[in-house]
Amino acid sequence: MAKMMILRGNHGSYDDESGNKHNYEKGALHEYAALEFAKRKGYDGFVLDISGDPATKGNRSHSAQTLLALKQFRDDSAITALYGFSGGGYNIWWILHALEPAEYTRIKLVVVLGAPDRKAEEYAASAYKGASWDLIYKTNPPGSASVVPKGHDPHMYGPEWLLAETPSP
Repeated sequence: MAKMMILRGNHGSYDDESGNKHNYEKGALHEYAALEFAKRKGYDGFVLDISGDPATKGNRSHSAQTLLALKQFRDDSAITALYGFSGGGYNIWWILHALEPAEYTRIKLVVVLGAPDRKAEEYAASAYKGASWDLIYKTNPPGSASVVPKGHDPHMYGPEWLLAETPSP
């Protein structure tokens, strides 16, 4: 089965799925929603168990998550989809720029959630020679979205927002 590699956001204290503060030492992500999304899209999803934090020096091309994701992608030809939440979404851009054009042909889907500092066009297949993936790009859900607990920062609920829009097969 084709695989979807899921990248976490930065580490720190953020809302868990119930709206309670949780210390995400290995990077913020509501895993159930991300993994269920992968399943609904026909992928075997797996979460890369490393924070999406930027590198201490330089740009995100040197972040531990970017480097590990590139290694995983190159070592496992079954990975045909990339999903990045928050800091992981920013790292997706750096990963795409590090790949060779021949590697683009393997990617079928790129998902970027909660990383609004880069525009959707920067992740689109048309920006990469030989690429033809589908792109799902969403910033943050509105605070009024049904998946966001009233009065909470909506950022962490991007995975639930996307899942709510994705029908079960």
